[in-house]
Amino acid sequence: MSTLQSLTIDQPIKASPARVWERISTPEGIARWWAPGDIAPVLGHSFTMDMGKWGEQPCRVIEVVPERKLAYTFADWELHWTITPTAEGCLLRLEHRGFDPDNPQHRFALENMGKGWRTLILPKLAEGLLHS
Repeated sequence: MSTLQSLTIDQPIKASPARVWERISTPEGIARWWAPGDIAPVLGHSFTMDMGKWGEQPCRVIEVVPERKLAYTFADWELHWTITPTAEGCLLRLEHRGFDPDNPQHRFALENMGKGWRTLILPKLAEGLLHS
């Protein structure tokens, strides 16, 4: 059995931790920059994310520290969001955990999701907060 791999991406955001928290932890917030989902920052909350051609993905909240940390299962993986205040706003760290390099679908996801998070999705979140 292989060791599971993770992606870690840091995104500086010129917005308060409270504003970033709203965007990552509410249905209205997350739909503005990523995908529709009935997320709620409540430990144990089960929800789905509508990932378009990949379908509805089952999720469950596994950690909540308001305005600091939010983690949930996402399909086969876990997404861990950490918000750290900075002088110019905050740093949002995403740890996308649980990629099995022996699983071809996981290998494909690891290669493609990393690029997507870094170049499209997290910059869209930061840009949206800058102009709202």
